[in-house]
Amino acid sequence: MDWVFNVPITFYEYDVDELKNRLDEFSTKSNVVFIGSKRLIESNNLDEILKGFDESLVIFDESLKSLDTHLISDYFKRIIKRPELIIAIGGGTTIDFAKVISALYSFSDNGVISVEEVVDLITSKKYLENTDYIPIIASSTTAGTGSDCTKWATVWDFDNTKKYSVDADYLYPTESWLVPELTLSLPKKLTLSTALDALSHACEAYWSVSTNSIVQVLSTDAISLIVKYLPLVLDDLNNLEYRKKVYMGAFFAGLAFSNTRTTACHSISYPLTLLYGIPHGLAVSLTLSEVLKQNMDYIQNLDLFLDAWGVDSVDEIDVWIENVSGNIQVLKLSEFGIKLDDIDDIIKLTFTGGRMDNNPVVFTQQQVKEILLKCY
Repeated sequence: MDWVFNVPITFYEYDVDELKNRLDEFSTKSNVVFIGSKRLIESNNLDEILKGFDESLVIFDESLKSLDTHLISDYFKRIIKRPELIIAIGGGTTIDFAKVISALYSFSDNGVISVEEVVDLITSKKYLENTDYIPIIASSTTAGTGSDCTKWATVWDFDNTKKYSVDADYLYPTESWLVPELTLSLPKKLTLSTALDALSHACEAYWSVSTNSIVQVLSTDAISLIVKYLPLVLDDLNNLEYRKKVYMGAFFAGLAFSNTRTTACHSISYPLTLLYGIPHGLAVSLTLSEVLKQNMDYIQNLDLFLDAWGVDSVDEIDVWIENVSGNIQVLKLSEFGIKLDDIDDIIKLTFTGGRMDNNPVVFTQQQVKEILLKCY
C-alpha cells in the first residue's frame, strides 16, 4: 500500500514566559488577529500583552462550547478588516474558528456574513476556491481536540441538526505552539472529556482503513501516555509533569488522525452532541470499547494496540474507561437523559461520510443499534 504522511507544520515547545515573548512580538504588528478565551487570559495574566492587539482581539466567552453557525456569524462582525495572520490559543472552538475565518473571510463583507451564507459556503465547498486564505498560528489549551495540527474544522448547525467539516490543505496551521502549562486551569470534567477525545483519535487512527506504520507508532505512543497519565492528572490537576504527558499524548494523537481521519466512534457521536448536547469527547468515547469489539478481527497488529493499553483483552479496556470516568461522568446513554425510544432517531444521523466508511467494518443500522443498546 502506498501512503504519504503529511505534517506541513512547524512545532515549537514553549513555557508560558516564552509564549508571552512570542505574543509580544506579534502585538506590535499591524493586522494580526488574536483569538482566545477569558479563562486563558485571566489564568495566565496575558491582559497587558494583549492590549497591543487593540481592535484585532477576539475574546470568547467560556459559555461558548461549540463552534456553531450562529457563533460564526456573530463573531465575524468583530473582525472589521481582513487579517494578515491569525493567532488562536484555546480549545477546539477557538482554533476551529480561526480556520473558518481563514476559509470564509474573503466571502464576507468586512466581517459581515449571515448564518445562511455560512451554511451555503460550507455545504457547497465554495471555500475550496479561496486563494486569499489567512495563515494561522495555533496553540491548544486542552489536551484533546488536535485542531492545532489538522487541516479541518468542525461546525455545528443546530438549526438543521447537522454537523459540517471545513476541510482544506491551506487550513493546516503554519505553526503550532505547544504549551502544556496552559492546561493547568482546565477543570476536571473538561480534562477528562478532551483527553478521551484524544484517546479516541489515537484508537480510531490506529484501526482506520487509512492507517499506516507511522500512524500506528504515533497512535500507540498516544494511547500509552494517556492511559497511564490521565488517571494521575485527574487525581492531581495541578501536577504539570502529568499534564505534560497527557498533552503530548493528545498531540501525537492529533498527528496520527490528521493523516487518517476518524471512524465509527466519531460518526456515532455526532447526533449525541447535536440532539442531546453531550460534550464531544464524552460522546466519542462512549462507544469506543464496543466499536473496538466489532473491529477486532480486522485490526492490523492488534497485539501492539493492546500492549499500548497495557491490557490482554478488550474487557480490560472497558474497565479502564469505567474507572477513569465513573466518578466524574458515567458513560452510559441513560445518564444523559436519552431514552430507549430515542435510539432509532440517533441511528438515522450516525452515518457520516468519510467517518463511518473509514471504519474497518462497514456497520449496518442494526449493528449500530446493537452498539448503542450495549452503551445504554
